Amino acid sequence: MIHNVTIPFSFDTSPIEEQVAQLGEEEVKKAIREAVMDGLLSVLPGKDRGYYRNPKPNNDKEIDWKAYIDERMDAWIDRHKEEIVDEAALLMAMRAGRNKKWRDVLEELRAERDAE
Repeated sequence: MIHNVTIPFSFDTSPIEEQVAQLGEEEVKKAIREAVMDGLLSVLPGKDRGYYRNPKPNNDKEIDWKAYIDERMDAWIDRHKEEIVDEAALLMAMRAGRNKKWRDVLEELRAERDAE
């Protein structure tokens, strides 16, 4: 004859669940970091730009930040060159307005412009 006996047993799985969650979180962070670094390294210029060498950096220490900033600044200056010239002219006029000789020159230029 078979008798089923049930023994109540309580087992707390929360420490195991926390450890699995922590390991999973670390793996996800590692995968995201690798994906981001691969993406960054594929678009940033490398320091080693020889004829037979790979221009793309292999790690973040091989990135040529000067070339990257130079390229971005040149593009920004090209887009905003008229604004830069206008601001520089305005600053020069403001500073020149403090000097008597410059004020006389500016008055002559204004008079010539108004006469046209």
